[in-house]
Amino acid sequence: MIFNRVPFFTSLHKVLLVIVCLMLALAAIAPSDPTAITLTPGLSVSTDKAVNEPLSPPENKPALQDETKAQWLVKPGDNLSYIFQQNGIPASVLHNVMQADTQYLDLETLQPGVRLGLDLTDDGTLAQLTLYRDPARKITYTRQIDGTYQHQEQQAKTYWVSEVYRGDIKGSFYLSARGVGLEQSQIALISQLLSYQLNFRRDLRAGDHFTAVIGREMTGQVETGQTRIESVSLQRRQRTHYVFQFKGHYYDEKGESITPAFLRWPTSKRYRISSAFNKNRLHPITKRRAPHHGVDLATPTGTPILSTGDGVVARIGNHPFAGKYIDIDHGGSYKTRYLHLSRIQVKRGSQVKRGQRIALSGNTGRSTGPHLHFELHIDGRPVNPVTAKIPTAAAIKPQDMAEFSALREQKMAVMEQAASMSELQTAENSRDF
Repeated sequence: MIFNRVPFFTSLHKVLLVIVCLMLALAAIAPSDPTAITLTPGLSVSTDKAVNEPLSPPENKPALQDETKAQWLVKPGDNLSYIFQQNGIPASVLHNVMQADTQYLDLETLQPGVRLGLDLTDDGTLAQLTLYRDPARKITYTRQIDGTYQHQEQQAKTYWVSEVYRGDIKGSFYLSARGVGLEQSQIALISQLLSYQLNFRRDLRAGDHFTAVIGREMTGQVETGQTRIESVSLQRRQRTHYVFQFKGHYYDEKGESITPAFLRWPTSKRYRISSAFNKNRLHPITKRRAPHHGVDLATPTGTPILSTGDGVVARIGNHPFAGKYIDIDHGGSYKTRYLHLSRIQVKRGSQVKRGQRIALSGNTGRSTGPHLHFELHIDGRPVNPVTAKIPTAAAIKPQDMAEFSALREQKMAVMEQAASMSELQTAENSRDF
């Protein structure tokens, strides 16, 4: 019997075998990560989070040459010079950024936990520095054509909520207030406000009861870290002392001012104004136009500088352009700032009285000669200290008494009855990022 021979391994089989071998080879070299993405040349993918999404703390690492953005989470011991060095940014750029910050001092003391954003060009030039001061505020320093940087602040919408703190005197007022959760700066201001009505060492007794309503600024569901003292009561035996904040000033239950009037000038005598408050001044050294947020007084070096009102020393420092300086928080809406000092004579956190000597004037920082730069800020904004309305010791005006009475009754009810209270007031004139 004769059989026809049929080819077992045909040309088709050979083609199929080659295809299978190629597939096995591709599988062997393909990435094992199922989420890996292969990009075609020219396609860029941005992984930036949306502006309104919360950002997780970034890892502190320098921006590489081909990166355009870097994030830096400030740690204890960090300063701007170190951060710039780690990201390859030269000292000349640091100089220009600090120069743009002279009138604001926002970069002077970077607190641990604060975020910085560094926008770099392909050649490593700093195009923009962003300081996320708190969840509601960010400040940008944007590079200009001439290599200088421009300061700009942006603010998200904010509102205020109120919290009630209650306690009994057990030992000192300070320890008792700390025991219920009040912060040191709040205790210092409350102590100063109540000290106009009683002597803490002589008049307080164990068992005396105190209540404080503290306002906390919010954006969305997040605290910004800004607080204010809205009202205080201290009940001792047969008498209760009250403090109410109204239109940036503090009054008792009768509407009488409980703080002394501000001084107009921070010196015992008036000195010539060598440079006035000006939002677009031509700088005598840089020859560039920039805001001048205070007045310069032609004080000789060593002139005693006085606090213009009662308050708490919020900050002291030594800036390369502003020189030695002091910030004082006067409670309510008012803060003052003193620059180019030769010697600082108070400490951060200390209480000061109106007319108390806090420093000696000088010529530190960048200056054309000995002088004092003096600023007054109301509601966080610099105003002309020569013409602005400053706190007086007068009682509430008759036309404002009805509004004050309504606020007083509300606050008294909160302090007497409420365990806590929120959304008491809403900030106005707020802005989005």
